Amino acid sequence: MRSRFLPLLWIGLLAAGCAQQGNPTGGPRDEDPPVVIECDPPNYSTRFQSRRIAITFNEYVVLDNVRQELVASPPMKEKPEVRLRKRTVVVELQDTLKPNTTYTLNFGSAIKDLHEGNKLLNYEYVFSTGDELDSLSVRGTLLNAADLTVPKDPVTVMLYTDLRDSVPLLDIPLYVGRSNDSGVFQVNNLRADTFKVFALVDGNFNLLFDQPTEAVGFLDSALIVHPEFNRQILKSQGLLPLPEEQTDSLAILPETDSLSLDSLRLKPKGPDLNSVTIDLVLFTEKQEQQYLIAAKRDERWKLDAGFAAPLTDSFSYRFLPPEGAEPPRVLPWFSQDRDSLTLWLPDSTDYNRDTLVLELCYTMSDSGHFHTRCDTIPLVYRDRTKTGSGRGTRSGEVAVEAAKETAGLKIETIKNKGSQHLHRPLALKTELPLLSWNDTLIRLVAIPDSTEEVRPFALVRDSTVLNRLLLHSDWEGNMNYRLLLLPGALNALLPPGNDSLLVNFTTRETESYGQIIFNLAEVDGQVVIQLTSKDKVLRQVITQKSGSFRFEHLDPGDYTFRVIHDRNGNGVWDTGDYLEKRQPEDIEFLGKDITVRANWDHEESMTLKK
Repeated sequence: MRSRFLPLLWIGLLAAGCAQQGNPTGGPRDEDPPVVIECDPPNYSTRFQSRRIAITFNEYVVLDNVRQELVASPPMKEKPEVRLRKRTVVVELQDTLKPNTTYTLNFGSAIKDLHEGNKLLNYEYVFSTGDELDSLSVRGTLLNAADLTVPKDPVTVMLYTDLRDSVPLLDIPLYVGRSNDSGVFQVNNLRADTFKVFALVDGNFNLLFDQPTEAVGFLDSALIVHPEFNRQILKSQGLLPLPEEQTDSLAILPETDSLSLDSLRLKPKGPDLNSVTIDLVLFTEKQEQQYLIAAKRDERWKLDAGFAAPLTDSFSYRFLPPEGAEPPRVLPWFSQDRDSLTLWLPDSTDYNRDTLVLELCYTMSDSGHFHTRCDTIPLVYRDRTKTGSGRGTRSGEVAVEAAKETAGLKIETIKNKGSQHLHRPLALKTELPLLSWNDTLIRLVAIPDSTEEVRPFALVRDSTVLNRLLLHSDWEGNMNYRLLLLPGALNALLPPGNDSLLVNFTTRETESYGQIIFNLAEVDGQVVIQLTSKDKVLRQVITQKSGSFRFEHLDPGDYTFRVIHDRNGNGVWDTGDYLEKRQPEDIEFLGKDITVRANWDHEESMTLKK
C-alpha cells in the first residue's frame, strides 16, 4: 500500500533544495585568451586617416605595462596613448603618419582577460596610409652566443634602409619587431627593400644602441627582402621551379654589387617568397671603458680596488702619507683577470692608521684618445668594535680585530676522516696571505696497517690566490693518511703562526672513478674542447685536429661537452664587436648529458657543424 505522505516528502525536499544557497561547482578553468570581435577602423585597413582605433573583445580585459609592451613599426616619435573603455582598448595616435606606409601595432603581452589573466600574445593591428598593404616579413630565432640559451628579456629586432654601420647608434629604425619567450621574432608588413638587421636588448627603451652593457646581435651583411631574390635562393637550393603566379608583382631585384647569396645568413622557408628566415646570436661587447668601480677598506690590513676592465701595464699606485710620515709597506695581489687589486698591510704601524690615502693611475680612452687618469681615494677604516651614532655592538663582535693578532693562524683543509681525491692536491687555506712555509715542520704519513710510513710531498702556492697552498703527493688508492703541521709551519701576513694541526683522512679507491672517451670529427681550425658539469668548466683540451680525447679520473655524475671555435687561437671564448664587424666565436654543445659511473668507460662522439 503506497503511503499518502510520500508526495509531501518529495515536495519538502524540492523546497529545501530551491531554498538552499551555495556556490556553483563550475566547469573547467577558462584558459582561452580574449578574442577580438570588432575593430574600428577595421584591421588591415588601407587609406587610413583616423586618429583613433577601437579594438573590442568578447570579454573584459586589462592592460599590463602597455607603454613598454606596445611596439609600433615603423616607430612613432610620439607613442600612442592607450586606455580601456569596458571591453574596448582605445588607441589614440599622437604622431603624424607617413604617406603610403604600412604600420603595425604589436601589443606584445599587454592584453589579458580580467578574471583569469590569460594573455593575448603579440596581437597586431595593421593599417596602411596608402592604397596597398606591404606583406613581406623577416622572421627567425635569437639565442645567447655564450651558451645558446634563449634570452630572458624581450629582444628588439630593428631594420634600417640606411646601411651605415653607425646607424643603430644614431637613428631609430624603420621597422621594429620583438622576440617572445621562446626567442622567436617576426617583423611583418615590410616593403621590398635592402635592410641592415640589428638586435638589441633595449635597456632604456629608446631604440638606440647607446649603452655599452646592452646585449646586441647583427647580421653580417645587408639583407634583401624581396620575392624575386627569395626565388633565386630557392632555385639555388633546388626548391624551384614554382608556379609563376607565386611571384609578387613588385619583383624587381635591387641593384647591388656588394651582396652575394653565400654572404647572407638567410634561409627562406619552403616556397614562401614573401618571408625570409634568419638566425641571430646575442652578445655583450667586451667592456673597454676603464674606470674605478669601487675602493674599500673592510679590514685594517686589507685594501681593495675594483675596475671595469683589466688593468694594463701602465697602471700604478702610490700612497700619499701625511707630511713627515713614510708610505706604508704593502703586499700587492692582482686578481687572475687583473681587474682588481688587493693591497695587504703587514706592519701594525701602517694598518693602525685609521685613514690611508691612495692614488690610483690607469689608462682610459676618451673619444678614441688614450690618457692617464689618477684617482685619489681616502680609505677610512671604521672600527666595528666601537659604538657611534647611537649604535651598539653585537655580542661577540668586541675584540675581533685584536684576536687576529693573538689567536693562532686558522687553517682550512680536508675534514678529519675525510676522503681525498686521488688525482688532486690537498689544499691548505688560511684567512690571511701566506708569506712562507717550513717543510721540515710538516709531516705526511701513510698508514697501511698499524705502522706509519713517511711519504714525500711538495708544497706549492696556488697561482690564483695568496692564501692557499697545494700539497702534492703520489696518493695510493684506499689508503689511510695522517697530516701533521707543527707550530710555525706556516708564516702568514700577521703574527702569530699556526697552532698544531693533525688531520686523518683516507684516499678514494681507484675503481671509484669513471672516464669518458670523446671522439670529435670535422675539426676545421683550432677548437677548445671543454668538459663541463652544472655549467662549470672542469677540464679543457685545445686541438686543431679531429680525434679521440680521453678524460680520466672523473667522479660519478653528469657531464657534457662544449666546443669553442677558437678563431683567434687564444684558447678562450671571445665575444663580438659590432663596429669591428666581428661576431662572437661560435660554440657547439654535445646536446645531452653523459652519466658517468664508477669504474666504467663511456664513449661519446660529436661531429662539428660549423
